[in-house]
Amino acid sequence: MSLSANKFKYLNQVSCAVAIALFSSSASAIVITAEQDASTLANSLIIPSSGITITSSSLFGGSDIGGGGDDGCDDEVCFPEGPVDVDVDVDVAQFSSFSTLTTDGFTSLQAGTYTNSSGVYGLPSQGGIVLSSGFVSDYEDGPNTSNSNSGNIGTFATPEQDALLSTISGQQNHRDPIELNITFDVNDSVDTISFIAAFGSEEYPDFVDSSFTDAFGMFLNDELVSGVLPAGSSPGDPLLPVNIDHPDFAPITGTELNGMLAPNGVPLLRFDIPVEPGSVGNSFSIIIADAGDTSYDSTVFLSSFGNFDSESGNSEFTPILPDPSNPTNDEGAFVFELPELEEGETIWLDPDVATGYVYQTDGEFGSVTAPTLLTVNDADGYMVHFTDNSGTYSQLLLAGQTLTFGAGVSEFTLDGINPDLGLDPTDSLAFALGVSFNSVGTFVTQNPITTFVDNGTSVPEPSSIALFGLSLLGLNALRRKKTA
Repeated sequence: MSLSANKFKYLNQVSCAVAIALFSSSASAIVITAEQDASTLANSLIIPSSGITITSSSLFGGSDIGGGGDDGCDDEVCFPEGPVDVDVDVDVAQFSSFSTLTTDGFTSLQAGTYTNSSGVYGLPSQGGIVLSSGFVSDYEDGPNTSNSNSGNIGTFATPEQDALLSTISGQQNHRDPIELNITFDVNDSVDTISFIAAFGSEEYPDFVDSSFTDAFGMFLNDELVSGVLPAGSSPGDPLLPVNIDHPDFAPITGTELNGMLAPNGVPLLRFDIPVEPGSVGNSFSIIIADAGDTSYDSTVFLSSFGNFDSESGNSEFTPILPDPSNPTNDEGAFVFELPELEEGETIWLDPDVATGYVYQTDGEFGSVTAPTLLTVNDADGYMVHFTDNSGTYSQLLLAGQTLTFGAGVSEFTLDGINPDLGLDPTDSLAFALGVSFNSVGTFVTQNPITTFVDNGTSVPEPSSIALFGLSLLGLNALRRKKTA
């Protein structure tokens, strides 16, 4: 197993500024739902319709029988509230994923799905999965109330899990493991699988460079793929394991976790991993565990596993592009033909470059979701202006945040895109925006707004109507076309 520097990339961004919304939103931040069904977890991680087909999945915890210590349980599976008697001849893995055993008050599991409407850590709002050496429900958004939060599941890593984990932690014995395995096929057009992650730990900073460095690893076809190049390094430099010893670990707030792996201050990592086009039976394994003891949890959030080159509209990384046969209408607005959708389903759109847009649909928008810093590095966010049956409002929308239109609207304006970004008009991910619908129509139009940019070229200053009045007329903006 090896870490090849040319196989992986992470995207460095700047920290998102804290701001107060001008119009309150009902959106929640990180919300975690404990989940022990492997297929549900796998489907929550994968980007739909991105050239990947899941063929099988499995979820395993550890064993109640360890080779290096005594957990006081003997022939029992241990839980925080005490042991639960089980037949020792029953497959331990069945119970180590906690699919059938519970005790009074034991409701927290080591695996779950999450959503993130307020963009904590910059993770996408549609969410993904979360795995922890403790209880995932402890790691929703909120203050850090403990420097030593510990789930203490009480299980041991199996010999096979120890063999994987030891390549990362350097330790021989691990506790409280959780492991998700996914087998998948890819179609002929897929040569790279991408995904994003955020990793944090309660071990930080007390146990940096100690024997208690919790282990986290991801393996594609048995090759370790979870290395991260330190900030300031050059391509080809050694990749370092994802743990608290990484020099880019930092005390980033947002959940109970004491610290996050955050190159350049942003706790978000992107991985791009080569895969053989048309290959079948690929295996992807994710495992996390405490090293040496059961105390001080480590947790990882994962999202958007798929082919970022697809245009399915199912994520901000795979948005729908304007209709190539009719990219703009008579008013200069970009035209997106909508696929078949359900009410409440979010679809992602990606127009050409501008500093703002007026959106219209023949249906009714239910919500709008801003891109994360991974796709548009605009730390101070945007303004959304809309009118519903109760009045006219302006809402500050930060990166990754979702605004719900309570009564639904047929049009809204988003502006405040930083003109200094210099978004590449040939980039297929110039500005992705997510929208859902209370009433699904057949199309969305997006009329661009431009401002004066001091680069030797003048474009019209937008009128107050185009910026704030939600008029569909707007201004005919200077549009720069993408190229293939």
